[in-house]
Amino acid sequence: MTRIAARQATRAWFLLVLFTALSMIVWHVGARGLVGSGIVLAATVLKGRWMLMDFLKLRHAPSGWQIALSSWLILVAVSAWSATAINLLRG
Repeated sequence: MTRIAARQATRAWFLLVLFTALSMIVWHVGARGLVGSGIVLAATVLKGRWMLMDFLKLRHAPSGWQIALSSWLILVAVSAWSATAINLLRG
């Protein structure tokens, strides 16, 4: 691994850990509900997109694949957030 690649991998690892920590902190300080879920899911989508683009090398794939898989991530996150919203509105 070249020195530049090692730096990029270290930076990516650090930022992924930071996003994970942010999600955990938001959840543990009690920011539950729609706002807390939205923050956690947004961090999850960012991490997922980053994993797709950089670690699975989709950045150089045809744009159709990028759009399809990014849309899938967003669909899953919106579905999870909608389920939270429905539960809060019913309860």
